[in-house]
Amino acid sequence: MSAVMQPTGNEVSREAYDDVRRSGRANQQHRLVLEALSQHGPSTRHDLVEHTGLPIQTVCPRCHELLDRGEIEVVGTAGRPARQVLAIVEEEKEGAEQ
Repeated sequence: MSAVMQPTGNEVSREAYDDVRRSGRANQQHRLVLEALSQHGPSTRHDLVEHTGLPIQTVCPRCHELLDRGEIEVVGTAGRPARQVLAIVEEEKEGAEQ
């Protein structure tokens, strides 16, 4: 008898992420995060969970993607333990840096 090959955790996670991206859910979730930051101002990821209704397991990866794309930035920390406070990158600041 041969052992059945099971996918690793990383393979499952990657497949799930690809599914979210292909379905358009990631873009919808990006919009929800950006709308929450626009309406409520600088927020922690835990604040974004409350504002968007998305689970923390969804908010964190979407925030990482928005940070990587330069659409949001870390503007400080809050609480204990310290949590990053995120905000939308201001247009004026972008123009001054270019």
